[in-house]
Amino acid sequence: MGNSKEKRIKKLKRNRIWPYILGLFLLLFIFVGVLFAALGSSAVGIIQSNLIDSCAQSERIAEVFKDYNSETKEKTEQKILSNIDILEEIEAVSVRDKDKNPIWSTSGEYPSTDESIGTGFLLDDEDKNYSIILYDKETQPFSFDDDEITINPDYFKNNNYSNNKTPDITDTFANAKLWFVIPVNDMEVMILNNITLYYQDFIMMITSVLLCAVMIAIFVIYYLISVISMILGVRRTTKVIYTDMITGGDNQLSFIRNGTKLLKKNRYGQQNYAALHLEMRKYSSFCTCFGVNKGQELIEDFYKVLRKEIHKKEALSHQENAAFSLLLTYTDKNELEARVAKMRNSLNKVLPEMKMYFNTGIYEVPANEIDVEQFYNNAMIACEMSGDESENSIAYFDVEMNKQKLWERKVENDMDRALTNKEFQVYLQPKISTSEEKLGGAEALVRWIHPTEGFIPPNRFIPIFEKNGFILKLDDYMLEEIARVQSEWLAAGRTLVPISVNVSRAHFTREDLAEHICAIVDKYNVPHSVIELELTESAFFDDKNVLLNTVQKLRRAGFKVSMDDFGAGYSSLNSLKELQIDVLKIDADFFRGADAEERGLLIVSEVIDLAKKLNMKIVAEGIESREQVEFLTEQECDLIQGYFYAKPMPVPEFAQKYEM
Repeated sequence: MGNSKEKRIKKLKRNRIWPYILGLFLLLFIFVGVLFAALGSSAVGIIQSNLIDSCAQSERIAEVFKDYNSETKEKTEQKILSNIDILEEIEAVSVRDKDKNPIWSTSGEYPSTDESIGTGFLLDDEDKNYSIILYDKETQPFSFDDDEITINPDYFKNNNYSNNKTPDITDTFANAKLWFVIPVNDMEVMILNNITLYYQDFIMMITSVLLCAVMIAIFVIYYLISVISMILGVRRTTKVIYTDMITGGDNQLSFIRNGTKLLKKNRYGQQNYAALHLEMRKYSSFCTCFGVNKGQELIEDFYKVLRKEIHKKEALSHQENAAFSLLLTYTDKNELEARVAKMRNSLNKVLPEMKMYFNTGIYEVPANEIDVEQFYNNAMIACEMSGDESENSIAYFDVEMNKQKLWERKVENDMDRALTNKEFQVYLQPKISTSEEKLGGAEALVRWIHPTEGFIPPNRFIPIFEKNGFILKLDDYMLEEIARVQSEWLAAGRTLVPISVNVSRAHFTREDLAEHICAIVDKYNVPHSVIELELTESAFFDDKNVLLNTVQKLRRAGFKVSMDDFGAGYSSLNSLKELQIDVLKIDADFFRGADAEERGLLIVSEVIDLAKKLNMKIVAEGIESREQVEFLTEQECDLIQGYFYAKPMPVPEFAQKYEM
């Protein structure tokens, strides 16, 4: 799998989810902190408000002592006692002189500032110069220092207000005992206040905190639902990524993922594994005959059949068309091939009325290697290189196959540049007349002179071009080169002989082929009669009507048409009956082998006789001995082509050797 694709899938599965999950925990942490801060702030605010109220009350009490002296003493004391009865928060009032000596007290208690735990100024007014004395820190619900008020946890701990005991909110929540010390004249007036947090204060505080908590909970729930929805969405998307759209089962990505897991578990080689590419031949033809929907139904049925054949520690997926990838365990090759044969038989039972053929490529996985994608690619190469020679072929991958694929890739990478740079050179092989043993024609053959590979023979690149379609460009190039050579020779006053040029069967898919060929040749003002167009008999088995119409047009235009390699493969006399051609080329295989002297030569004799009766010229190719030449001369063969007379040679060499 490509690195970028793998990164994107990992990002989809992980990277998009974890930030949201981490964000959720972070928000929860922040919200809990905010909740406790709101709780503390509410409590402190209420306490501070009560403190300010107590300060105001204490100031009113202290005002009474401004005119305090021996004459007003009794009246002042009586007034203070009456106020204490009215003001519930004030419990006691004491007065002492500037030397700390007691003067008068309602309770007989005179606090000492030396024993105070905290003192400070509550009000911002600098003219109000008085302090607050807080005794016994552990018995007070809050602490006071420099106008800062903090809740005292020791108070709640000592009063059993812990996590396992909730205070009764109908009771007073907290009572803080504070002495307010206010200087009046040369005295210190000390007022003992009871700072009380009542039920309604507690309810207000809890209500505000609960409202904040509800808002936080709603947001957290919404966020949590969003995260869960995203996780489920990612899972659904991931499932789609790993699902084949035709079979509904595993696709290639899933095969690579599952196969990698299996091979990682097999690090110590407990099992032998093999990667397989199983492909139905001519699936496109099936779809052409029965429709694409039927083809997809067939693939679904194939997948179900193969799924039943797969064991727990194996993997299967659909690839493209009617091809499947498999990762199978096996003990030896015989057992593996038997399983493949069983699978093919099971697949053939899907449509018992139709015989189907399958190719299988196999790559035996080395121990301790886990590159499933490469292993399957090797199996595909083996399947591709196996060809269609047998009914159900099985091919094992080897190093030579990989070298061949690398060579094909190099050829495909270089072919366009080679055509532009004229690295494809025209070679001519003469055709010698048997009657006069002089030049009667030639065949144009292509050779590739590569800048780094050097001379490349045709059998190393022509099959590749026929497979990838580049042969069409190469044929046009060769036809134009021959037209150009013939034009130059004509201008030089040389006598022209027909030169044959191959026209691949791939050309006969276009109905305007005759017009296309005429346009190329006519650019050089060359007589059509000196250009011979060779086609193979295999072209007859494609679109026969297009072939017949094209040949008729070419012959009417003055071109000679020949059938190359007659006798190679499965020749049909029916093609000679329907296809009107000018030249018949007898394949060289008739002159080779142990039976060449008897059966082969007998067939050649009969073919020559048949061609003569059909007004065709005969060319025998691949002739390498004097005996063959004498036999063909005796049979009145028109032209002979082969190494006996000359090998293919570059155009300049040909022109020098055969001065015309």
